[in-house]
Formats: sequence, C-alpha cells, structure tokens
Amino acid sequence: MYDRFKDLGIPVVITRTTDKTLNPTDRVNVIKPNITSKDDIVISNHLNAGGGKQPLSEVGLQSDLRHI
Repeated sequence: MYDRFKDLGIPVVITRTTDKTLNPTDRVNVIKPNITSKDDIVISNHLNAGGGKQPLSEVGLQSDLRHI
C-alpha cells in the first residue's frame, strides 16, 4: 500500500516497520505527530496468526481505517 500511495502522489507515513507490539496509548502517541490535517486518514494493517496446528489455519489480514 505504501508504494502504491507514493506512486499516486499521496503523502504517506509509516509508523512501524517491525513487528513490535504497542499498547493503545503508545500507538496513538506514534500516530498523532504525523497528523497534519483534519482530512488525514489512518490505515492500520495487521497480519494475524492465531497459532493453529494447520499451516495458515488462523492467518488473516485485518485492516482498520480511521478518519482523524
């Protein structure tokens, strides 16, 4: 998504590039300094792995969209 938004000329900021868990307060504190307009949108993608016994048994992509 990052590359595609850049290709389209849409300003984009990545707040995490590693698999580091953040509590909700820390997550907001990372995002807030990057909000520059009331029209900014936050997209949060998560690849969830549930630890099931079958390969890919509980893996899924979750995306959350927030208009700040």
